[in-house]
Amino acid sequence: MQVHLYTHAVLNESDSVFTANIASFYRADVYELNKSSTTVNHVLSVVGIVAGAVLTIGTIVAAIECSCPHVYIENNGMYSFTGGLYSGAVYSTLERTDYLPLNTVPFDAKDISFKIANAKNEEQFINKVELLQVSHSKDVNVLADRHGDIFTYEKLIAPSAALAGEKNDVKNILQQTDENYYSFNNNANEDGFSDVKLTFDKPGDTDHAKLIIHARNTYWGGLIHKEFINYFGDDFEKWRAKQEQADPKDLEKWQTDQALPLMVYVKTNDGWKFIDYYQLTGNMAGRDMIMQVDTKNISGNIIEIKLETAYRFWDLDFAGMDYSDAQSVTTAIIEPAQVMKSDSTEAITGLKTEDKQYAHLQGDEFISFRYSIPQSTGSTETSYFLVCAGYYHNVEHITGKANYNELYKFRKEGYFDKFSREKYKEAQDAVAALNNNVDRK
Repeated sequence: MQVHLYTHAVLNESDSVFTANIASFYRADVYELNKSSTTVNHVLSVVGIVAGAVLTIGTIVAAIECSCPHVYIENNGMYSFTGGLYSGAVYSTLERTDYLPLNTVPFDAKDISFKIANAKNEEQFINKVELLQVSHSKDVNVLADRHGDIFTYEKLIAPSAALAGEKNDVKNILQQTDENYYSFNNNANEDGFSDVKLTFDKPGDTDHAKLIIHARNTYWGGLIHKEFINYFGDDFEKWRAKQEQADPKDLEKWQTDQALPLMVYVKTNDGWKFIDYYQLTGNMAGRDMIMQVDTKNISGNIIEIKLETAYRFWDLDFAGMDYSDAQSVTTAIIEPAQVMKSDSTEAITGLKTEDKQYAHLQGDEFISFRYSIPQSTGSTETSYFLVCAGYYHNVEHITGKANYNELYKFRKEGYFDKFSREKYKEAQDAVAALNNNVDRK
């Protein structure tokens, strides 16, 4: 086995021995001799080491950014990253509408400004952008689900148990939003995925509930997806062109068969019943998400929920259940005062409707939006959502011969979970080899 280390530390040519802090290494490539063919095979293409961190298995993942357009909100003259949009919509056939909560907008804001910027190694195709204003009572909170339906919620009940596997209770991790995550790293369940089973106390007379979580995708998931894409080599663009002609329902089914979104099940008298899924969020920021749960056919005083996904593809920060009745809300679409593209002095039009007339972003381009906001009156409060439809392409140049022997394996339901587990084991072995290499110096 050979271990190739990469560091930003400077080598002094007069030194006979090179030394560097282990935290300065940003990459380790591990190679192993294939004895049957006497060639060197690349065991793990990239093992990233976070600069300044202690080398542990938790820091081996390269900083794979969210694959999606980035949203930056202006506050007191400074723009700060808020979240990504429609992550995973990597072909036109996967185009979807996202509903991003703009939680950093002050309640008394008189105007809102934000930017939608292209991400590294991507190009964006933006179909529609709207600013949705939701007026509601100050006593409730609001969220939009992935379908665009608005729900109110009041008092969140934490799970009484949260089992990852048979005995590992992670409920203390999920009590509040604090960046203390459960990362779906348990052994595969009977379906071949990682999961967490949540138990909530339930009022006896309720026929509905709302499950609210705070979660994000992981950097590890981004790395594993990159490994998958690299298998296409020079054929990547040809393969993508084929996907651009595919049935969107078939593509959605492949994603859910692989449990790339966060799949949600409720336990009934007939076993686990699939409800819906939480869409991919990207890995740059966590997001509050909501889902309605029908409890009419659930007897007893508890409700059991299962969240399921591919191994280490999601970070779950918080989970809570709300049983409050729906409160009235008023919605309005705020018209922009100004929409400008970064490379133009002319206003952009055509983003008000989903009409397949796309704003195209490349390189460092972005679109800036400014809105004048009607002020709330009386006992109402306002919440805002960025409603954006579109898709994006990865423009990173991928080379090499396509490995169809590996790619065909991903036709099998749940193979991404198995692939992620295998690569994580290889990463653990790589770190062990790296540590042994350092120890011998």
